[in-house]
Amino acid sequence: MRHLPNIWFDRAPDPEIRAAINANARLTWPTADDPLKGVAEADGIIAGASLIYDRSVFSTATKVRVLCRAGIGFDNVVIADATESGVMACNTPDGPTVSTAEHAIALILSLSKRLKESESRLARQEGNYASKHNALELAGARITLIGLGRIGSHVCKIASAIGMNVTAFDPYESEEKFQQLKAKRSHDLMDSVRNAQIVSIHAPLTEATHHLINGKLIQQMADGVIIVNTSRGALIDDQALLQGLDEGKVGSAGLDVTEPEPLPANHPFLERENVLITPHVASATVTGRRRIFLMAVEEILAALGGGRPSNLLNPEVLKHKSLRG
Repeated sequence: MRHLPNIWFDRAPDPEIRAAINANARLTWPTADDPLKGVAEADGIIAGASLIYDRSVFSTATKVRVLCRAGIGFDNVVIADATESGVMACNTPDGPTVSTAEHAIALILSLSKRLKESESRLARQEGNYASKHNALELAGARITLIGLGRIGSHVCKIASAIGMNVTAFDPYESEEKFQQLKAKRSHDLMDSVRNAQIVSIHAPLTEATHHLINGKLIQQMADGVIIVNTSRGALIDDQALLQGLDEGKVGSAGLDVTEPEPLPANHPFLERENVLITPHVASATVTGRRRIFLMAVEEILAALGGGRPSNLLNPEVLKHKSLRG
C-alpha cells in the first residue's frame, strides 16, 4: 500500500471535499477543543483564517513541509516564520474570485435598492411604501473600485454589463488591463472617490493599506455614498465609517469582512438598517468552496511531490538551509 501524505485542515472539510481527496491523501483535522490537535503529524496544512500561523505553530508541526492558505488573503500566515522554519507557503488566489465578486455585486444591489430598509418598514407596517422608497438605478450610476485585481476585475465586468460607469484606482495594474476592462483609470485615491455613488473595496491588507478607508478619505466622497467591502475588515477604520453613517455622508455600507470577525452581538453596525453585514462568507458557495479546497490540495501535493507550488509566496524558502525534507 502506497504511503499517502497527511494533510491537516484547521476545520473539518465538507464530505464532498473529503470524497474528492481521499484517494490522494489522508485527511486530518482537530476534533477536540485543541485547535492544533493532530497538526504535529501533518505533512501539509490547509489553512483558513481562524488561526495565526507563526513560529509557534511551525515548532509544533515539525513534519510540515508546505502550508496552503485557502483563498487569496494570507495575512494570518507569518511568511517570515514559515521561511525560517523551512515551510513552503502558498495560496489559491484564483479560487474565490467569481463567488466573491458576485457577493460584492449582491451587496451593491441590496444597498442601492434599499432592500433591508424596505423590509423593515414593511415589518413595522408603516404604509406609503413606494413614496418612502428612494432606490438608486444602477444603469448610469458611478462606481469606483479600489483595487483591480482578480476580484475587482470581475466586479468591473459585471458592473459594466449592468450599465454602470466604472472608475478604478490601482497603481499596480497595467494600462492594458484598464483598457481591456474599459474602466476609467484614476491615479489618485482621493480623486477616485470624489464623484462615486458607490465605492467597492478590493485591495489586499498590508501595512500600507491598513485603515485605507479613513475619515479623511470618507470626507472626500459624495454625500450618501454606498461603501462595500469584501476584502479585509481592517481596510476600513470602523469609527470613521460609523461617523460617516451618523453624519449622513455615508448612505449605507455592505461589509462581508469586519474588524473583528465575527462582530459581537452588540456591535453598532448590527443595529443599523442601512448597514448590511455578512460574516465573511463571500467565497462560500458550493462551487467556490470546492474550487478553493481542491486547488489548495493540488498545491500541497505538488510541493510534497518535489515540485514547486504554482502560487508559492516565499520562493526564498527553496534555498533555505532548514527546508524540511
